[in-house]
Amino acid sequence: AHWLTGQPVVVVLGLVYGYVPYMILPLYAGLDRLPQATLEAARDLGANRFASFWRVTLPMCRPTIVAAVLLTCLPMLGDYFTSDMLSASPKTAMVGNLINDSVQSPGQTGQAGAFVMLVLLVTVLPMLYYVRVTARADEVST
Repeated sequence: AHWLTGQPVVVVLGLVYGYVPYMILPLYAGLDRLPQATLEAARDLGANRFASFWRVTLPMCRPTIVAAVLLTCLPMLGDYFTSDMLSASPKTAMVGNLINDSVQSPGQTGQAGAFVMLVLLVTVLPMLYYVRVTARADEVST
């Protein structure tokens, strides 16, 4: 299918296909650990399924959702193989592709280092925020 070459949607679908398990497994584990008594209490108090999900399940799963998003997005930032294999077009280059190309080009190690620092900042800042929020939530709950 020559018409798919260079299309960003192909790369997005490939990334979704490759990284969905990293999202599903933590979400499943988080939903499995929810206390059933709390969910039953919401139903006993008259909440329908949607209201119970929106007001009870979703807020209780917020740390799990954040962890699942981090577990999915962080490795995806450095992925260059998916874009190369599915598109190989400069229109669909990701940060990992830019780093790989800079490392392989003579005299471009400074640019590669700058890209790596950018990825490092983009990955470390959300992790630090997550650690800070969960530590604060643990202090409040104890």
